[in-house]
Amino acid sequence: REPEAGQNVYLTIDLDLQSAAEQSLTKGIENMKSKSTKNSDAVGGGALVAVDVATGQPLAIANYPTFDLQTLFQSEENYKAVSEADNQPLFNRALLGQYSPGSTFKPCTAIAGLTEGVITTGTTIQCTGTFRKYEDTGYAPKCWIASSGVTHGNDNVTEAIRDSCNIFFYTVGDSLPIDTLARYAAAFGLGEHTGIELPESTGQMATEAVKKKLENTNWYVGDSLQAAIGQSYSLFTPLQIAEYCAAVANGGERHSASILKSVRSYSYGDNVYEREDEVLSKVETAQYNWDAVHEGMRLVGKSSLPNYSMTSVAAKTGTAQKGESIANDGIFICYAPFDDPEIAMAIVVQKGGAGANCSVIAQEILEAYFSLKSATDVTDVEGELLQ
Repeated sequence: REPEAGQNVYLTIDLDLQSAAEQSLTKGIENMKSKSTKNSDAVGGGALVAVDVATGQPLAIANYPTFDLQTLFQSEENYKAVSEADNQPLFNRALLGQYSPGSTFKPCTAIAGLTEGVITTGTTIQCTGTFRKYEDTGYAPKCWIASSGVTHGNDNVTEAIRDSCNIFFYTVGDSLPIDTLARYAAAFGLGEHTGIELPESTGQMATEAVKKKLENTNWYVGDSLQAAIGQSYSLFTPLQIAEYCAAVANGGERHSASILKSVRSYSYGDNVYEREDEVLSKVETAQYNWDAVHEGMRLVGKSSLPNYSMTSVAAKTGTAQKGESIANDGIFICYAPFDDPEIAMAIVVQKGGAGANCSVIAQEILEAYFSLKSATDVTDVEGELLQ
């Protein structure tokens, strides 16, 4: 058969931002690797996803380690070397990797608690370093700060997000039925299909049913407390976490992550398809609840990106515990500008130690995004003047 001319497909991916994401992720992780002191702490792979806050459309999807597509199939030896390499370069961590969100989940718990009336924006909870309600049973989980010998004191929800206080969110999680918390997570897109046209994992939100399926054991109050701080059985993809961050930024609307922007005929004369914005779910709550959560994230952004001055940023760090003698995963989410969000992103680094370690990668992507946007704005203005 004679070949037939195909149509021209346009993606939502921004080529320049994609390039910046791949370079920054590679540089950031290799920097972390150089600081690893022993093999058990060796930093592994990672992923970065940046999305448009208003539409949910992915702007960049980067993985580490990666490979050169131009040489991958040049020879059997090339393909074998990549396919058998350490850290699986062919594995699409951004869409298929499943990771505990750690404390990046706390804004979801906050919105659930505020909306369900478990807390208000004025509620304060005292951090004593240890959650003692079930101490008589032998279960008394601690706040991350307890090992330093100090506490967070009395925090409201904004301050608890700023401080990432486990005691505050244990208390909220203790009062929220796990299925209620799971309902909010699903509305934010965590553990749900994103709408992207590529293979993806759906992950899972920790629930009694999930634990029963995985281990055939009972659900305990400790499971609920750990789920409230992003631990337990919760596993999500970096793409889901990025879309969740965008939904938090825009006030609760979760958009489809479709990467298909438009299709034009072979001659470019006809517009065959144009992507329409699609809202997959919405989290409804009072604006003052959003304001409290956003302000907490702004304070995190201020402390985690102290050297970034192009615009204000809202962020949340996460440190996902993997077990004894295993280095923690680092997770970082952010959106900017704070007052009028445009871009949201999620960064996950396996054995990255802490979410704060990923902030330098996020800063480079924000600098690239706003520099590219500024250059585009100038070009558009010059084009109008020429006309």
